[in-house]
Amino acid sequence: MSQRHPGARRASQRASGGEADDAFIARILDVSGWAKQNQQLLTVLGVVTVILVAGGLYYRSFRADLRDQAAERLEMIHQSIAINDVEGAKIDLATFLDQFGGTAYEGEARLVLGELYLESGEPQQALAVLGPLGSSPNRPIEFQGAALLAAAYEQEGRLDEAEETYLDIANRSDLSFQVQAALDSAARIRAARGDTSGAIELYERALGELEENDPGRGTLQMRIQELRTTAS
Repeated sequence: MSQRHPGARRASQRASGGEADDAFIARILDVSGWAKQNQQLLTVLGVVTVILVAGGLYYRSFRADLRDQAAERLEMIHQSIAINDVEGAKIDLATFLDQFGGTAYEGEARLVLGELYLESGEPQQALAVLGPLGSSPNRPIEFQGAALLAAAYEQEGRLDEAEETYLDIANRSDLSFQVQAALDSAARIRAARGDTSGAIELYERALGELEENDPGRGTLQMRIQELRTTAS
């Protein structure tokens, strides 16, 4: 069997390497030629890139400054509430939502303002403020907003919507105390409307959520027994 001479292999390798170098150089020349022909386009792209980078840095700085301003402003509002300037706090919170809506502090501001409206017997205003926060809760602060939203529905006399909101909390929340409070409130509404069996159903559901040694079981069992006695 014939073997290829080592010298021939080296010559072949040099030839292949030379062809690769020639191809690489050709590509470089092509790119260089394209760049010369499109110099204006490259200049524009470079300027746009600089603008985008600078804009991104400015936006990050702007958002950070806005967040700091929101935190300082909300702290001042809390101080107003602490000295019982409730009406002034309501105005300030409404202004805060106009100026700082979309920041990380919007939810807290809605929660505080909604609670102030409820304490002042203004459920319609509370509903308007709390709706965006608690209508479809997923985060902890949204569940707090939903509980206040349900209370506003109750205060407004819209018991169907109040019960629905409480049950929505019970179905969505992973926190036992929120589930218990929501079921208790929904059961209370049913009992007040004469729906004894529906109230018992919710109290039994709440009972089933508790551990056997939970002290809250006694209260629920007592309520269930009271409702059964009333119904009999």
